[in-house]
Amino acid sequence: MRTKSIFMLLALLVVFMSGCIDQKKEIILDEPGNISNYEYEVFLDEWDNEIPANTTTYYILGDNTEVQVVQLVINSSKLEIFPPDSLGGGSNEDPIKNLVLLAEPANETVASSKTFMRLSNSSNVSDINYTLTQEISRNMKVINLEFEESVTGFIAYTLDTPGTQSFAFMKPDSEFIRVVLPEGFVTGNRIFGIARPEPHDTSFDEDGRQTLLWISSKMGAREEAIQVKYYAESAPMYFFAAIIALLFGVATVLSRYSRSKKELESVRDIFELEKEYEEKARRKKK
Repeated sequence: MRTKSIFMLLALLVVFMSGCIDQKKEIILDEPGNISNYEYEVFLDEWDNEIPANTTTYYILGDNTEVQVVQLVINSSKLEIFPPDSLGGGSNEDPIKNLVLLAEPANETVASSKTFMRLSNSSNVSDINYTLTQEISRNMKVINLEFEESVTGFIAYTLDTPGTQSFAFMKPDSEFIRVVLPEGFVTGNRIFGIARPEPHDTSFDEDGRQTLLWISSKMGAREEAIQVKYYAESAPMYFFAAIIALLFGVATVLSRYSRSKKELESVRDIFELEKEYEEKARRKKK
């Protein structure tokens, strides 16, 4: 009996270990990323001293099916990337694409605004060895980007999104987190959609795109996910115009109903008078 129990325990252990191994796989990108596809902004932590800060910026594309992510990293050897569908733990044959590395070994680079400006104007991707793997951890999809040594610079890539006007993602390991909405779209109206948790700052860039900013160190411990529901900038105007048109239509119907009711009452009064007159005439003949 004991031998059978030990055998079953070993079998379960083998199955469990096999499942863990199968959940992690290496990602091979066939083509190098296109540098010109991305925007490389140098976000500064201290403007007076021009000190850059670890920053992750999400640029949601206009078709709502992809998001471009640009991370400004300082002395990092590993990045955990959570695709927008990571909470579901679903599989995707192409979880990440168009990976661009504009970075240098951290021990050979000064993390200054001048360094990042130089890297942002580079025309060639950096020759840095890395490994890219995907795994399912706690029912969440995680893409691990690991370098042989710590690097400083820009890391850009593209992820698929559900194709709706709602973007949700796990909080990245960055001090500043930014979301840039497509041109012509905004958030902040409780009827049409808001961002949760509430961003620390909201502004518009030179292209008229609304930009949301969160500061990781000022977020609560439970605020592990960020969700942004956005809508066309003209949506509230059209919505209220439709409400006004609907109210006008209701008022018109009620007005016609009231008029028709009065006309019917008038006809009924005339009919009653005629009936009364006929009744009197009948009595006189008797």
